[in-house]
Amino acid sequence: MKAKDPRIFMIGTMLVLGLALGGCASGEEQVEEAHEIPHNVRVLELGASTLSEYFEIAGPVTPVRAADLSAEESGPVVALGVAKGGAVAAGDVIVEQERDILAAELAAARANLETQAYNVDKVRQLHEAGKVSRMELLNADSAHAQAKSLAEVSAVRYARAAISAPFAGVVVDRYVELGELVPPGQRVARVIDPYTLKIEAFLTDSQVGWVSRGDAARVALGEPGLVADGTVTFISPEASRTTGKFAVEIEIPNNELRFRSGVIGRARLPKHDTAGAVSVPRDAVLDGRAGPMAYVVDGERAYQRQLTLGSFQGLMVIVESGLVPGERLVVRGQRDLRDGSLVQVTETTTDADGSLPGDPDAATAAGAGTRVGTGAIEGEAGR
Repeated sequence: MKAKDPRIFMIGTMLVLGLALGGCASGEEQVEEAHEIPHNVRVLELGASTLSEYFEIAGPVTPVRAADLSAEESGPVVALGVAKGGAVAAGDVIVEQERDILAAELAAARANLETQAYNVDKVRQLHEAGKVSRMELLNADSAHAQAKSLAEVSAVRYARAAISAPFAGVVVDRYVELGELVPPGQRVARVIDPYTLKIEAFLTDSQVGWVSRGDAARVALGEPGLVADGTVTFISPEASRTTGKFAVEIEIPNNELRFRSGVIGRARLPKHDTAGAVSVPRDAVLDGRAGPMAYVVDGERAYQRQLTLGSFQGLMVIVESGLVPGERLVVRGQRDLRDGSLVQVTETTTDADGSLPGDPDAATAAGAGTRVGTGAIEGEAGR
């Protein structure tokens, strides 16, 4: 019996080992596939909505009516009718100057007017009886007219020495004290109407065409981000020669005095509405090698979708192609996925911004400046 060729034995051993190793690798793959851990995700059930585009302008918040009151007569201050911060009605005296001399002048002027009125009446009767000339009647009429004018001037001077509020509002500053001699032209107090405020801002030539008088605007005032509803009341028909921009004013009702003037206001003005759009949170869109992409859950797995994006607004973006209403878009946990990853849907939302009650404001479109309503996304005053 012939001995076996050693080379044949070695080849056979290698084949057996190869088959054994191949079987082990296949088993490891099966074990790995059997133990694939699903990724927890939140999904958004997509629907058609309306995305409202807007632009923001900023400017100082001031009262619609404000007045620095100045003295028109010379005299010492004898009374301060309203303290700083006090409310006034139109006509309330804020600062009163000494008026004794003016009162005496007014009394003399009125007495003279009474005399001249009596005189002109008698001269007119005599003229009608043919006892005095036409010239005498004209002289009497002239003296009466002068006396009347002097009485009116005296009354005005007496009244304006009591400096009063030109409209209802609040005294926000007072520049004089009791006993101080105030000359004509010196400022004595400042009054504002805090019940109607306005933002004074500017529009570029590309923005002004989108805005009309009467347009509604959402306004955030100051750092706390208090939000108010305003109305466009003025748009300049002429651009500034220095900036090339158009002045615009937005009035803000402030009947409850929740807002204060002097802060910076940011007004959000509507620009364009895109109806029937699929709008998604910008965080759900990832940068892929072939461009923008997102993950959609189908069954138990998540699959990549290449997207064509449209307009951006706040934290939302319109998807022109790649997604359709009714699909489930991954809005949380998408950064850990690969095409075909096993997923477990732990949260589902229908809010267009992908949020759920209890989410931090900073993680939602509402907290970042876009209010998401049922089937619509509207501009909220920026924070």
